[in-house]
Amino acid sequence: MPPEKNPFGERLARLLIQHGISQNRLAQQLGISRSTVTGWIKHGTLPDAGLLRMLCEALGCSADWLIGVGQQREKQDATGVIQWVEEIPPFIPDVQREPIEHGLHLFHGLVNENRTAQEIRSRYPPQFIRSALQAAFRSGAIRLTAVTRATDLEHRLREKYSFLKDVVVAEIPGQCEDTLIRTELVTFLAATQVLTRVIRESAIGLGSGYTMLRFVEHSIPSADQFSGTAWIPLLAFAPHNMSDYSANLLARLMSIRHPGSRALYLPHPAECATPEMQTVTAETQRYQHNLQTIFASVSGVDRRDGTGESHLLTEFRSADYAAEAPFLRDAYARLPDKSRFGGELLRYLLDTEGQILSYDEAVGSQVNLDILRYNSDMIGRVCLIAARRYKAMPILTCLNHRLANAVVIDREIAESILKERVT
Repeated sequence: MPPEKNPFGERLARLLIQHGISQNRLAQQLGISRSTVTGWIKHGTLPDAGLLRMLCEALGCSADWLIGVGQQREKQDATGVIQWVEEIPPFIPDVQREPIEHGLHLFHGLVNENRTAQEIRSRYPPQFIRSALQAAFRSGAIRLTAVTRATDLEHRLREKYSFLKDVVVAEIPGQCEDTLIRTELVTFLAATQVLTRVIRESAIGLGSGYTMLRFVEHSIPSADQFSGTAWIPLLAFAPHNMSDYSANLLARLMSIRHPGSRALYLPHPAECATPEMQTVTAETQRYQHNLQTIFASVSGVDRRDGTGESHLLTEFRSADYAAEAPFLRDAYARLPDKSRFGGELLRYLLDTEGQILSYDEAVGSQVNLDILRYNSDMIGRVCLIAARRYKAMPILTCLNHRLANAVVIDREIAESILKERVT
């Protein structure tokens, strides 16, 4: 991308847009005049060290990046849809550096060289691709700084669903089909466009899965945004299940990232033999009934397996989990009329009317879906985060039956919902 003439001003303006923060609000937050902020943006005048530190904390960025040190590292894809900073952390040992470098190579092939996922899979094993890309993203070697939004589709979705509080649609770089990269786009936008506007709520509910993990890891640490907030798990996995990204784990990660907040624990029924654990369960469930905001993901059918092919055993997969949810897969396989299947939410199988068909017997203490409906109908926010067309049907089901009132999705899902061609 061409060098920025005023890197500080241009990057500051971009961050304000991403976070939905006006110049007036930023000035009030920092205790300065709006003219000072205008001077930063228009003329590139730099704040003193104290203000720069406060500015970076408010916007979740580094001082070096904001003032343009090392700006040559910021890149964008061939279509100009996404921008990112790329750097392998210098302390990474060689044994960990190799998969990160492979991930960088694959990422460039998919977003810059416009290679198809099928072409990439013909050269590398599926698990290698997934592991390498995850290494690059989760190590911070690829850190998104901007994702273009499809504002035309956002406007049309608001017209169709007037009750929506948040509508964020990520553009797709070129013909990128990789699920992990698409997930990065929507989770980045969910963390920077929706979560940043949630201020000091008493209780926030979290689902589980890889999409939710990346949402948590994209969240911008803040000194007081979530002061007093309790992170509430919405479902519980069995204690021996160490392979899934559980809601309890994600609640704990959020409490670590955001000082002043705390994580509640939701025991699995198998853990509730003692009065102490029963008390813990009762407290968390009480908070579930007083949630103000909920974040979750969904899943559906026709997700392709690692080879890009669809077959009976992979026709349904629960969203983003390392384990393949055999109870739900078997329940789906037994459905006499699969045209009634509306998707998976919080390990419930839903029909197209938003009613529960079955649930995962390996998971316990799921939040009652009536709580989601109440939040959507009243003053709360239920935000679903999803990428790829196979998740379009569950998003449509949840919107049609008021199980959600906010979405962060990609263009592919948005177009499918607007056409209602998701079967």
